[in-house]
Formats: sequence, structure tokens, C-alpha cells
Amino acid sequence: MEIGTMLRNKRKMLGLTQDQFIHGIISKSFYSKVERGLNEISANDLLALLAANNINLNDFVNNTDSGSKSDRLKVEILVAFNQKNRHKVQELNKKIQVSNCDQTIKLSSLLINAILNNELDKISLSTRNEIKRKLFNVEKWWNNVYTLQLFCNSMLIFNFDELTFYMEQLAKQKDISTISFDAQRLIGSICINYFHNCYKNHQTDDAKCGYQIIENLAKLPDLTIYRIIKNYYQALFTGNLKEANEIIEFFKDYDLKEIYKVLP
Repeated sequence: MEIGTMLRNKRKMLGLTQDQFIHGIISKSFYSKVERGLNEISANDLLALLAANNINLNDFVNNTDSGSKSDRLKVEILVAFNQKNRHKVQELNKKIQVSNCDQTIKLSSLLINAILNNELDKISLSTRNEIKRKLFNVEKWWNNVYTLQLFCNSMLIFNFDELTFYMEQLAKQKDISTISFDAQRLIGSICINYFHNCYKNHQTDDAKCGYQIIENLAKLPDLTIYRIIKNYYQALFTGNLKEANEIIEFFKDYDLKEIYKVLP
């Protein structure tokens, strides 16, 4: 039984329409495809749907037949990843690798385990290439919190040209300001990581697509930090060291060490 089928069964058991069940958390068109097994639902969105409908997570995972072991493992590792539970992720990854889960789930599990346990360098080249092919094989990947989170945390396995390709794809999306806050926050983090890659690779002109993406984010106070860091890199890359230093001093004034200490 697929996760989408499990959700559909729960929804019908509660006597709810799709609109009533999703509570505006994701779009009806996206959710409809989840139920039909055409879209993958992120861990954050799954947890939000279950919470909104007062569905116990353990009951959801365990209240399935024996033929759905792979789906239970998939849900469990998504939840463990969302909770940053390293030990649990390690255990589940071992189970998934020897299970009858499909290759996409096994690759995703490997990546999740490598990210949380700082072992990206241990992933073989062939596995890295397969992960790259599978990671973005999701409809509207730029609106999928799970895919964005994995991409943000695994950018080290991509070369600069590959990163630029996906950043240019992101820059073409004009509706970024309308997607979920969590997705926009992750996109902002992806852009900051990309700026650092531009700096390391001496490809500062390529940062322009990142500037555009951040400007397309919703004008929300919680996303302002990404615009400030974008302004720093833009000043640094254009040789405006006075402005760049002023931004560093701003971060120091507010004791934001986790920001200014990692900036070049």
C-alpha cells in the first residue's frame, strides 16, 4: 500500500473531502496526485497533514498490512530525517538497504544518512551520479520541501556546472513567492550555499541567478536575512568592499556569529 493510498484511506475514514483534509497545507492538485501515487509528499507536509487531522503518526505508520513494509520504512526515515535523529536514520538506512524497497528509496536513504552523519565523502562516484539523476525526478522539485532539503544539504556532491544548471532552473520559476514558507526558506539557504560556491570557484558572475531567486522570495521579515546576505555577496563580488564590511559590522553588532564567521 502506497503512502498516497494510506492517506486516501484515512481521509475517507474521516469522511473528509480532499479540500477539507489538506487544510491549505498543500495545493489540492498536488495532493490529488499524491493519493494517486504520482507525486511524492515531503516529510514536513506529511507531518503537517497528519497533525491537522489529528492522526497519530505511529498509528498511521503501523496501521498497514504486512505488504507495506517498504512504505513504513520510507515514512519512518523521512520523519527521523526531519527530526535530525542520526542514530534512528542509521538504523533505518541499514534496514532499507537490505529490504525490497525500490532503488529510489534506497538512494534517498543513503543520502539522508550521509547528510546527517557527515559522510557525503564516503558516497561512491557512481552512487553520487545516480542520486543526482533521481533527486530531481520529482514534479516541481522547487516546491518540494523534501527535495529542497536534500539538495541544500548535499550540494557538495555536485560540481559547479551542475549547481548552476539547477540554480538557473530555480531562477525561471516566477511563483516562488507563493509556495510554502519552509520551501522559500530552503531556497534562500540554497542560494547562500551557491554564492559560497561561486566565491570558491571564482565564478562570481554566475551569482546573478541567485540574486534573482532571492529577490523573487516573498517580502516577509523572516526571509529578510537572505536578502542581507545576498547584498553582502553582491557587494563583495562587485568590489564594493565598503558596503560588504558594513554588512559584516551589522552582523557583529547583533552578535550573529553563526553568520559573519562563515562569510568569506
